[in-house]
Amino acid sequence: MPEYSHIQTYIPCDKKSYKDIFRSFVSVLIKLNIDPAYFLDLLEEEVADKDFMYKGSSTATQEYVYQEHTIHVRPYIMGWTPAVIPELTTNWMKIAILLWTEEIEMDHVTGEIKETYRSLLGQMMCALAEEFTQTGVYFTNEVTYGLPWEAIVKKHYESLYVFDAAIIPKSLHTMYKDLDKEQFMHMQTDDHLYIADKASWKEAPGI
Repeated sequence: MPEYSHIQTYIPCDKKSYKDIFRSFVSVLIKLNIDPAYFLDLLEEEVADKDFMYKGSSTATQEYVYQEHTIHVRPYIMGWTPAVIPELTTNWMKIAILLWTEEIEMDHVTGEIKETYRSLLGQMMCALAEEFTQTGVYFTNEVTYGLPWEAIVKKHYESLYVFDAAIIPKSLHTMYKDLDKEQFMHMQTDDHLYIADKASWKEAPGI
């Protein structure tokens, strides 16, 4: 099984809102030319009270052609509940695009991303950031996925910067005021703060 790199964001949800979240994700996937068929099928289903939290995690990997290169992507949704993470006060959904790390990474030690795919990953992150603004959009490896979000909901702030790149909405800008400028490059606009680790990215996503 391949190792995945994760482009991810997190959305509070309940049974009334989860289909709206799925529709928003479908819109992002269509914009990125990723097949949304799995999620369109789910929108037609009626599910039990708690089952809706686990309906988006059985997706298949797709081949994705970018600039005459073929890589593998997997759109993915996973639910987190207070029963699993006691610090939560409501259900949350992880909205993600998974990519095979070996295909996009140049150096497994530094995590440097191949130049060919930096722009693509930035486009994917920006597409999620435009659609979902409740938390940041984070690019992490398989080991560290979820940690930047957990840093916020669990108040484990030592993990706040455990990502290779991030797009932070305006509502959370002050939380990242202690950004290490030796480690990270950044660019700020009226709506978003774009951050990237200098070792793995040569420019911040969105630039």
